[in-house]
Amino acid sequence: MKSNSVEALWYEITIKCIKISLIALPFLFYFQEFSAILGLILGTGTALLKFYFLMGSVKSAAEMSSGQASTYTYSRYIIRQAFAGVVLIGAIFIDFINFYWVVIGLVLPKIVILGGRVFTSLQESFLKIFPQAG
Repeated sequence: MKSNSVEALWYEITIKCIKISLIALPFLFYFQEFSAILGLILGTGTALLKFYFLMGSVKSAAEMSSGQASTYTYSRYIIRQAFAGVVLIGAIFIDFINFYWVVIGLVLPKIVILGGRVFTSLQESFLKIFPQAG
């Protein structure tokens, strides 16, 4: 996998997550849910950092032998999950950060990736059924 394609994928997902967060923020401001705003920002930021660290791990592991790459990616996985765990535990104990919105922010990249794949599959299926539409 080329480093440009990995970085392009990370950039695309980052932009989509930020756009979705920016759509949600005005509603949260309107209802004066400031703890939810902080939770969404913290969760989304953490998820994007985890995704960035994943990109770095993949790029580094691609240059290693199979055994080294396996150990390296596993250790980096544990570090990424521990980072997310610290953020979640912090959100539980800090009153002015909404835990549920941190969780929403953390799963936002997964929703973006899955939603993009579902949309692409539906689009391909539609074009198979109605080839003249494409």
